[in-house]
Amino acid sequence: MEQWRAVTVLICFYSRYGSTARLAEAVAEGARVSPGDEVWLRRAPELDPAEIIRQDDRRWRTFQDLARRFPEPRPEELERADALVLGSPGYFGTIASPLKRWLETVLGRFWQGQEMGEKAGAAFCTTSTVHGGNEVTILSMLASLMHLGCVIVPSGYLYPPLRRNQMPYGASAVTGVTDELPPTEDDLAAARALGYRVAHVARWLLVGRGQEEFRRRYPAWAPQSAGGRIDDLAPGISPRKPEGQEHP
Repeated sequence: MEQWRAVTVLICFYSRYGSTARLAEAVAEGARVSPGDEVWLRRAPELDPAEIIRQDDRRWRTFQDLARRFPEPRPEELERADALVLGSPGYFGTIASPLKRWLETVLGRFWQGQEMGEKAGAAFCTTSTVHGGNEVTILSMLASLMHLGCVIVPSGYLYPPLRRNQMPYGASAVTGVTDELPPTEDDLAAARALGYRVAHVARWLLVGRGQEEFRRRYPAWAPQSAGGRIDDLAPGISPRKPEGQEHP
């Protein structure tokens, strides 16, 4: 029996009062499928200076707690991870500015490369009200992952917790106008199910890359590039078909 392939899932989130961080932890719990799997929880850096954050005592306490427990993401982690999951509160129907800033500065350097291509990608969010923009916030994060070439993993309704989630794009929670409502057990169960699904698809993709190596070694069977040159796709690799090898 082939050995179970371990995967690494990077979860990068922003959380002001802690609810989005709690969802992130639930996603991480679900993503730890096998003993060899790694899950990295990373916090997008704050944009506001400390003197501004201190004016809100609850926010300051949350900031200190999250900074202690979750380091900021490093660029090399993006290259090493097999999956990237983004999480954010929804502000005015879009991604919170600290996470968006991180996407534009750190991830911006990857969008034309192959470092993130064909890796699993998913998203989760929190909003103040039921119709407070949770779907459009998740779709905004998924759009960013599409620009990186990630394989999008929606929550769908595959598992019972995801059916209770009642939203097929990702995991979400409604936390109240002042973030006074913690995520419910159904919210956390849906987040765990999303994490499990992401790790599951990432494992499929990781195993499939072994098959893809055959195409890269023998690019005569690969699609022609826009200029019609195989060398543009796989420079320096001979397109000669190995003797006795049939088309896969």
